[in-house]
This record gives sequence, C-alpha cells and structure tokens, in this order.
Amino acid sequence: MAKDAIADKARIEETLASFDFDLVSRVMEWLGWTWANLGRVPTREELAIEARRLFMELGEKPGVLGSGGLRASIKDDGVMSLKFILCESWSDQEDSPV
Repeated sequence: MAKDAIADKARIEETLASFDFDLVSRVMEWLGWTWANLGRVPTREELAIEARRLFMELGEKPGVLGSGGLRASIKDDGVMSLKFILCESWSDQEDSPV
C-alpha cells in the first residue's frame, strides 16, 4: 500500500473516531429516520461503515459526498470533515432565474 494511501486511511479513521455516531443513531431513532436500503434506522456500526465508504469514494481529491444524512468532505488543504445534516437550505445566485 502506498504511503499516501496509508496516511489517508489514518486520517479517515481519525475523523471517524472523533464523530459521535451514538448521538446520530439516537437522533435518527427518535425521529424514526430510516434508510431505504435497510427499511429501519441504521445501527452505529452501519453509520460508521457508510461514513467510511463516503470518504473512500472521495479518495484523495477535494469534494463532498453525502448519503442518509451523513456528509463527508475533503477540503483543498486536505482537511476532512464528517457531518450529520438534519435540514439545510441555500440559494445559488448563479442558478437563480432573474
């Protein structure tokens, strides 16, 4: 395995280790937020697996991927973040008809 790939895996694991999957699982349970592919609320372990998958799919390149309320991102400077999004809204000036 290449040195960069090992470093990326270590950064992913560090990011996942600092994320409160238990809290997310409790919130999803309270809301009755199910994942369509499971037909139920995901477990803490399933949340972590999905978060890891999102980071692995991003690879080394900057970007954002999300699924089931989770959002993984890698910034241009290599900083990784993981969020659980309940609600979001934005306006893109470029796309709005004027």
